[in-house]
Amino acid sequence: MKINYFETLENPFIIDIEDKEEYTLEDYIDIQKKLEEKNVELDPFIESLYTYPMVYPIEEIKRRTKRGLVQKIIDVSNNILPKKQLFKLGDGGDGKRCFVCCTQLASDRYDASQGILQSLEEVGFNGNFLLLNGGFPNPSGKEMKYAGVPYSFKVFMMLEAKKLGFEKVIWIDACCYAINNVDRLFDVLDEDDAIFKSYHANCFIHDSCKNYILPKTIELLSNLVGREIYDDPNVNSIVFGLNLSSEKIQNFINDYYEMVKLGLPFLSNFPEEMVFTTLLNKPEYKYVFNNCPKVYQLYVHEAHKNREYAKQVGYYFSQRGY
Repeated sequence: MKINYFETLENPFIIDIEDKEEYTLEDYIDIQKKLEEKNVELDPFIESLYTYPMVYPIEEIKRRTKRGLVQKIIDVSNNILPKKQLFKLGDGGDGKRCFVCCTQLASDRYDASQGILQSLEEVGFNGNFLLLNGGFPNPSGKEMKYAGVPYSFKVFMMLEAKKLGFEKVIWIDACCYAINNVDRLFDVLDEDDAIFKSYHANCFIHDSCKNYILPKTIELLSNLVGREIYDDPNVNSIVFGLNLSSEKIQNFINDYYEMVKLGLPFLSNFPEEMVFTTLLNKPEYKYVFNNCPKVYQLYVHEAHKNREYAKQVGYYFSQRGY
């Protein structure tokens, strides 16, 4: 089994498929098979990277980094194929605002995603909601081959909304349930280009970078941005919004695509969040951290504050447990 991906700078997750804007059932069956084959192949490689004890055991690292390889993009046995749905809520607002979410099929996340629309209706949101269950977001027809890159789908899903004409787009994890009016979040995107919660390095654990990210990945990320990343404020992307009409955000997305093409930067316990963290701490993007006080109440887990209390004190979303 191959384990020298870092030496050759090859993407260990990429699958050999044709770029297309639309895929057939036969294509999806082939894609699913190739993801499953990659899943078996990569264990020795990931194990070779685990060279010192981390707070997360190797099995958890493998579970997270192989998330894209074990996802169920189709469910032929139950006759369920990928389904993309766009919902207009209220009067649709200015036609530029959209929440997005995508999930694999036959999973707790799929089940949870079915309640997002109702929650947005309950808080009186005027805008749109784009939901993809199954498949993989493929806005330019070139993303499907990266379906195995762990947790790489969030930006791609946001670009699916941009393709439909939306400019202010907010990703929400399937666990999110809106509990207060969310229109203000899109105003923040107008003002500041991005929305997310962030935390100081080592906020939750000493040497968090070394405990979250595999050693070779730390080295690669540091080399790619020309700085040590150990003390970077961390990006949390459970709720993650971007102003897609901003030139700086467009540049960030271009940088993100380069990371996806490599695949290797996603080898950590928080794959997309550590890539977001590394990129958004570049000098040209770091301004997006300045709005932290505005989004302090972006979401809270129901284990920390029950939904009713979280609503009373002004949180936008309650994060449900799976």
